[in-house]
Amino acid sequence: MLDASHEYNALRSEILKRIEIRQQMLSVALTIAGVFLGVGITTGAVALIYPPLAMFLALGWAQNDARIADIGIYIRTHMEPGMPGLNWETYSQQRRESAPWKGWRFTVLSHAGVFVVTQIMALGVGLFRFTATPIEWTLLVLDGLSILLVLRVMSRMQRV
Repeated sequence: MLDASHEYNALRSEILKRIEIRQQMLSVALTIAGVFLGVGITTGAVALIYPPLAMFLALGWAQNDARIADIGIYIRTHMEPGMPGLNWETYSQQRRESAPWKGWRFTVLSHAGVFVVTQIMALGVGLFRFTATPIEWTLLVLDGLSILLVLRVMSRMQRV
């Protein structure tokens, strides 16, 4: 029982660390967005660089969220049945299953919204100053693909 308790504490600590990393990624995305949008107002092509960067931050965010879910599933299926009094992950899962939004979590919606809205804002600023150079066209295509990928990944970030 002592080993299971240590494993549980280590897993809960990892969840907390990954939540902290997710928050840091969101803060970095907002900071970078502010810089690129600020500079992009005078030089539009600079704003077009932001969406692919935000995509990589969103992918990192999603990877941490997926690992948090994996740890929760492990605790629920492998640890809770053998540890009397341990029931949080099972309780949380039951609440998610009965929720009216069917698996959509406000964390995913809010964070995905920040990533996507800042990407769209950068795209708008870039288009406002668009001069149709080959590099701008290339960035424009990358931006569109980046936004679509973030939407796709975040739409799959439902807890099981």
